[in-house]
Amino acid sequence: MAVDRREAAIPVAAPPATTEHAAGAAIRQSSLWQDAWRRFLQNKGAVVAAIVFILMCLYCLLIPGFWKIPGIWTSLKDYDPNAVDFSQSYAGFSLDHPFSTDKFGRDLFARVAQGGQISIAIGFAATFMILVIGVVYGSISGFVGGRVDNGMMRFLDALYGLPYLPFAIITTQILSPSGSVSVWTMVVALTIASWFTAARVVRGQVITLKENDYVRAAKAVGARWYRVLARHLLPNTLGILVIAIFLELPGVVLGEAFLSFIGLGINPPTASWGSIAQDGREAYRLHPEVLFIPCLAIATLVLCANFIADGLRDALDPRTRET
Repeated sequence: MAVDRREAAIPVAAPPATTEHAAGAAIRQSSLWQDAWRRFLQNKGAVVAAIVFILMCLYCLLIPGFWKIPGIWTSLKDYDPNAVDFSQSYAGFSLDHPFSTDKFGRDLFARVAQGGQISIAIGFAATFMILVIGVVYGSISGFVGGRVDNGMMRFLDALYGLPYLPFAIITTQILSPSGSVSVWTMVVALTIASWFTAARVVRGQVITLKENDYVRAAKAVGARWYRVLARHLLPNTLGILVIAIFLELPGVVLGEAFLSFIGLGINPPTASWGSIAQDGREAYRLHPEVLFIPCLAIATLVLCANFIADGLRDALDPRTRET
């Protein structure tokens, strides 16, 4: 039987392809920060460290004020971080004094929290100033290049030769001729001695980024250097700066604690973790908890900050991102 050629020429319609077969597997679309957040949550150690870090900050922020609220605890005087009661000197661990007391009978549970406010505040303030100075110095050096870059880096090399803690001690004594070291004196002293590494990191990032095509295109259309730097280069270093915050914070907190421990930092009766540990040094043989508790707080904060920085580095590093 003859087949009609016109009928044979009509193409047979194929069954409609599903989206899954036509386009393949669905492509996950997310921004850089969403992807970094997802990868950070997969790092169990960094997540636990972040939770502990937040709890420590809340403890230091909230506990020193609770003793003023009637009804929070049965004895308001016991939880006043500055209340002196010699009858409770080195009282030991109890429900009334979870962290024991010092030689003046002051409750360490509230006093360590109050000292944490000072230590963490100095840490974040100094870290912020370190990043500001490092970003300004490093971005100008890396972006301008040439002799300017060479001269600025040689000056930085000369500053690297200065020892960290002696330089900070000299700065505190210059800024406090009366011997009374304030919080802002500590911030300035630790900043002056610590911004060199941040400047080098930012300089390296700017040198790498300024060779990209979008920077050349911005220059080609007549964008001024400061606009290129502020709109195209510095925003792309934000991930490195976030990591730098948690890398610089432990060093600043340890620096403040050491200076206060040797009596060259925050002066009593103002509490910081270093000054509380210095008070406990006198009686650590008979009452080791007075020295151990502030040292444990310092160690916990430093370890948490390092774990968070490690997790952020893995989350924000493009070389480790999934294809």
